[in-house]
Amino acid sequence: MKGRYCVDVQQLEEAWALRTGAREVHLFAARHVPAALSLLGIVRPGDRLVAFADDFADAFAHGFEGCDVVLVDPPSVAALTAASEDFDASFDAEGPHLWWFVNSIGGFGLRVPELRALGRAAREAHALLVVDNTVASAFGCNPLRLGAVLSLEALDRVCAGKAPRKLVAASMARSQLKRHRMDAAAACAHALLEGRGLAKLDLPAGEAGVLERGLDSLDTRMQAHFDRARALAEYLAANETVRNVRYPGLSSHPDHAVATGILEHGFGPAVEFDLIERSAGELFDALPGEFRTSPAGGATTRLSAPRGKQRSTIRLFAGTDDPLIVAATLDNALRK
Repeated sequence: MKGRYCVDVQQLEEAWALRTGAREVHLFAARHVPAALSLLGIVRPGDRLVAFADDFADAFAHGFEGCDVVLVDPPSVAALTAASEDFDASFDAEGPHLWWFVNSIGGFGLRVPELRALGRAAREAHALLVVDNTVASAFGCNPLRLGAVLSLEALDRVCAGKAPRKLVAASMARSQLKRHRMDAAAACAHALLEGRGLAKLDLPAGEAGVLERGLDSLDTRMQAHFDRARALAEYLAANETVRNVRYPGLSSHPDHAVATGILEHGFGPAVEFDLIERSAGELFDALPGEFRTSPAGGATTRLSAPRGKQRSTIRLFAGTDDPLIVAATLDNALRK
């Protein structure tokens, strides 16, 4: 039985690698992407980790013992380069190593960094670029093609919110380039991962089935998430009861031009906005419970308070439910 679990996991990892163009993929049970990066064990004591991760600041501050963690904002070439200038990094296996961490879409404001420029700048700084691709998903962005050596994605949405535990896919870039050239950054990251000798995840047949079915239906479902997010963003942008609607597909978003060149099939499933003279908790009290309790990545639109229920910021992840019904329900709650 144990052997069959490993075969199932290997097949799933190979399927994910084929989809992302990765050299190899490892599946992990981890509560979120920073925890998965820590579990990989490739960020070591003596390394420096420069991260844009304001919504996971505590996870970075406490999850990488012995590592010099520097949080930056915004996720720009200038900010990450400035935080790296006094560190003597190397692509040699012995290190020390310099890591840059950003989201393809993420952080407060749903920022979209210029991944191509970051990939080039990272190699100039001898840094290893890691991208959290959870929000955009492999359907909406391929960080490995844009310069990342490692792409990490929590699979809630891939599993349609039906997985019994949190899973993360870690995809490693290929180091062999065209015309027999070698990507030293990707080769370094691969050597570090290979040295870990990671064991295969034990994945029961039922859990493997959820992931396999999710992969088979991913494109259709993710397009539905993306399309509904756009419709809800446009509704919110025209709603006088909210302000500061943040969605990469709106021309008002600071990274709209970047997102147009980085993201695929739309602009992701997430929208952020601020309430006017009321707290997130007050809005939640006026909404049906499923808007808060539905599983992450599932069919029902889900709302959260990324800055806490006492603050006014709302983050919405569009489900595959009818956006007209969602908008009407939101409108009713916003006007109470």
